[in-house]
Amino acid sequence: MIKFIFVEKLVYFLIISTLVGFLSLGGCAKYSEEVQANLIKLKTTKSCLSCDLTGIEIKDLDLKNADLSGSNLTGAHLIRVDLTESNLTNANLTDAILVSAILTGSKLVNTNLSRVKLSYANLNGADISGSALIGATMNSSKIVNSKISNSDMTGANLYNANLTGTKITDETLKDVMLCKTIMPSGQRDNFGCKG
Repeated sequence: MIKFIFVEKLVYFLIISTLVGFLSLGGCAKYSEEVQANLIKLKTTKSCLSCDLTGIEIKDLDLKNADLSGSNLTGAHLIRVDLTESNLTNANLTDAILVSAILTGSKLVNTNLSRVKLSYANLNGADISGSALIGATMNSSKIVNSKISNSDMTGANLYNANLTGTKITDETLKDVMLCKTIMPSGQRDNFGCKG
């Protein structure tokens, strides 16, 4: 009887081990083959033009001077990633999370940043012209001496953000949540603060 129970448990263990091994090799990877190949290319060359990088998750990576122009980064998580002087022109970062990312001097021209989370990000000296920042969360971000022209910021949250010296029109800021926001002039705007 003891031998039978031992054999039964051994067979059960072998079946489970085989299934786990099969599933890990059989395409249950986190990313599609294309996205995985593009991610490897980005990490090794810092260049991936018009690449599909949908939903990638990266933390604490040095991507200074990376060229991601035209790439699809929808839903990507780029936490504390250093994208200093990077080119994200015509990229799609809809629903991306770039919390505490460094985008100093980056080019975000004609970039879709709808519903992006840029809390605590550094966008000093960035060019964000012609971009969609609809519903973007940019609280406590630094956007000093940047350029935000012809961009749609409807519903964006700039709570406690610093816009000192940034070229931006009042028209662009008309539907933005401003509270404890340091405006381009250096003056604090508490217009959107509640209570």
